[in-house]
Amino acid sequence: MFDDILGSMNQQQAELEEKLKKVELVKNSPNDELQVVVNAKKDVLDITINKNFEDNAELEDLLVLTLNDAFREADVHAANETQNMLNSIMPGGLDGLKGMFG
Repeated sequence: MFDDILGSMNQQQAELEEKLKKVELVKNSPNDELQVVVNAKKDVLDITINKNFEDNAELEDLLVLTLNDAFREADVHAANETQNMLNSIMPGGLDGLKGMFG
């Protein structure tokens, strides 16, 4: 029984990893000076700069801000997908394990 659960979890985990790679999240800086695209695994896929920056510090600050926003959104998306995966394996969640041990 546990082998079936573990096998299913491994298969589901591999499918989840592939699914997260395909999800593209687009975030813009507050005034659309730049745009970043990341996937739900937090890989940076693209950065578009829509303004000429004379001050590199401003560009760097906007990149950090925008990437962090994108990564936070990726974390939320990944957590939701992980929860969906767990619910499909064990519909009762972890409470479903209680009946197995007594």
